[in-house]
Amino acid sequence: MNKQLKKGIKIIGLACASFNREKDEKVSIIGAIYRGSLLLEGVLKNQITVDGNDATDRIVDMIQQSTHQHQLKLIMTRGVTIAGFNCIDLEQIHKRTGLPIISVVDREPNMEKITKALQNLPDGEKKLAILKKNGLPRPYISTVDNEPIYVQFKGIKHEEVSQLLKDITLVGRTPEPIRVARIIAIAE
Repeated sequence: MNKQLKKGIKIIGLACASFNREKDEKVSIIGAIYRGSLLLEGVLKNQITVDGNDATDRIVDMIQQSTHQHQLKLIMTRGVTIAGFNCIDLEQIHKRTGLPIISVVDREPNMEKITKALQNLPDGEKKLAILKKNGLPRPYISTVDNEPIYVQFKGIKHEEVSQLLKDITLVGRTPEPIRVARIIAIAE
């Protein structure tokens, strides 16, 4: 495993709060900063636009403005679409922060349905281009229940992703930094 990605590294797991598409223009995105899978060291919060185009910028802002910025070694997200269809550009986040990024979802995305839904948005073509650039999610078989989770990543090798997911997944199939970020986000 890459020397930089040894056990006990600082990871930020990101998840979006629940929202009402008819009422909410903005929604919170929560970052849970973990040392490995055992120690929560910080929580960050920012706002993103529902169905907007600012998720990538807001994630980069969160990291660059954090006091943990220089200790972070990895970014993890719960999917590449948050707050509805606010698409995360994995490559841009990796380039702008210099950190590897992994996106994890527990179900294989239905790209046909996603493409159809994006046709209803004024900037759907732009969003679809970002999703295509991110590439298709790869299945990863969880050691917990042999059910796959689906991952996309930039700035890290597939073998490192597999080992890292084993090391930081304690309960179920979701890596601990994302699982806890989601718990905090739901309370929002």
